[in-house]
Amino acid sequence: MVTSAISVEDRCIDAFNELKTSRHITTVLYRLNDKLDTLILDFEGNLTHDELLKALPSDPRLVAYELCFADRDGRRREAIVLISWSPQSVSPEQGAAHTAVYVALRNQLDGVDLFVEAMSQTDLEYNRLVRAART
Repeated sequence: MVTSAISVEDRCIDAFNELKTSRHITTVLYRLNDKLDTLILDFEGNLTHDELLKALPSDPRLVAYELCFADRDGRRREAIVLISWSPQSVSPEQGAAHTAVYVALRNQLDGVDLFVEAMSQTDLEYNRLVRAART
């Protein structure tokens, strides 16, 4: 059971700020450490949408992702998406810790355009994300 506050490593925030400002990376994956008490950086780099979907494991992750798409006028647009990836197969302890750290990270990140909670890859289909980002 999650009994204490979950901390977020400074590097997690730094990686998000790098994604947001420098645009040298498009994807940041975060995970809880083995004790489920600290959010740590898992991956930082450039992934296409398809590569991102393939990179998602069977255990929970948080993902900051730069979604690129064309707006209704055909102009290129980007939206920063924070994804809570929590497959249905996770343990109750993992699920509770993941939910707590998702809330903590949401409160620490400035500049997220869209928040998505996903339990299956269907929830992360490209067109579904684009529709949500356009609203």
